[in-house]
Amino acid sequence: MKLSYKYKPVRFFLITFLGTWISEFIAAYFSYQKGMEAFQLIFIILGMFAPFIATLIMIYGSKNLDLIKDFWDRLRLYRIKVSFLPMILLLMPCVLLLATALSLLFGQSIDQFALSSTYRVMQGSSMLSLLIIFLAPLMEELGWRGYGVDSLRSYFNLFKTTMLFAVLWAMWHVPLFFINGYYQNELWNTSIIYVINFFISILPAAILINWVYYKNNRSIIAAFLLHLMLNLFSVLFQTEQFTKCIVTILLLIVSLIVITKDKKFFFNNNEN
Repeated sequence: MKLSYKYKPVRFFLITFLGTWISEFIAAYFSYQKGMEAFQLIFIILGMFAPFIATLIMIYGSKNLDLIKDFWDRLRLYRIKVSFLPMILLLMPCVLLLATALSLLFGQSIDQFALSSTYRVMQGSSMLSLLIIFLAPLMEELGWRGYGVDSLRSYFNLFKTTMLFAVLWAMWHVPLFFINGYYQNELWNTSIIYVINFFISILPAAILINWVYYKNNRSIIAAFLLHLMLNLFSVLFQTEQFTKCIVTILLLIVSLIVITKDKKFFFNNNEN
């Protein structure tokens, strides 16, 4: 859809980063204070909401009726192509299954095929972690695909847009490494290799989610579903961090295949 509006990516990402980094660094402070768990959670959630809040500020602040209508239209289910649903819903389960099987060749435990007894993103209950697993991709996609990625693509082709967005998305996660007991913090305390793997894994995720988003008529819901599957299957089984490195390699291979097969779509002009 052509919009009579000039996107402002710098302003959007500045608002997003300020909202997330301030909130989550405050959460990091509270995570080291006994009895402050409730305050920690409040600021973590505020940080998660920052991309969506930034999107609402940019869209409604523009007072552009076409832009506002376009945002809500992209939340409609009809935009998702039925032919893409198997890929959206089954890519991550299939990749994880293959990665786990390959990890056995390197001496990893067969117990990885068992469901995890606790779904842990942060210290606390599994139910709270499951809420975050669902809430994080929802709030992110309402922001990233709601305004952020389109704002970059109004200036670049899809490949350049995705590479730039992957860097910004990686930087956006940085405060999580300082929150005591959070998933990224535990990676930091385990091995720098797993920290590097986390940041590298953002690249194929950005490529595949952007591809799905634009191939499905800029469907925010399609992007959310794929993002949710990537997050959910990272904690659903007793997957070792070594195996998650294999997952990253496999997703990079899939991403390379997608780009190669759809080269014109990635490298052509910046049309949606």
